[in-house]
Amino acid sequence: MIIKLFGCLIIMACSTSGGYLLAIGYTRRVRELRVFQQALQVLESEILFTSTPLPQAVLQIASRLDRPVDRLFGLFGHILEQRVGHTAGEAWNMAIDGTRDLLCLDREDIDIVRSFGQNLGSTDKENQEKSFRLVKYQLETQLRKAEDKRNKNEKLCKNLGFLLGAALVTLLV
Repeated sequence: MIIKLFGCLIIMACSTSGGYLLAIGYTRRVRELRVFQQALQVLESEILFTSTPLPQAVLQIASRLDRPVDRLFGLFGHILEQRVGHTAGEAWNMAIDGTRDLLCLDREDIDIVRSFGQNLGSTDKENQEKSFRLVKYQLETQLRKAEDKRNKNEKLCKNLGFLLGAALVTLLV
């Protein structure tokens, strides 16, 4: 009897935890999109207004960011510092590929961030400014979508995890 009760508690705890872990993914995506927005705002200021060299600017920004976005910018800065012959766009793609598993962004978010890197450091200030404006607009749109999705699905995941556990316990007892 005690073993059954203990087993039921374990099932409930695991299923509820699973629901909460799914819900955390929605919250992390929103947070990471906000961090990307902040990082790009600071990077824009560093490049366009203070004319800081790109590797130095990126590494300074990386030290002020939250994880895991800081790792992406840190890796990007280190690749640029090595001066192995990669363009900024290639280095940006390498950094994204190297940190993709750490990020909680979906494919569309990654595509936007990746496309931003293609123009980075390869055009004049005016076109860089346009590129920053475009990516900020696109990230704002993605942020609104992510917040809507989080608001819709976060509570659902939490409740579904608990209810799934309750259903399993009911079937087993």
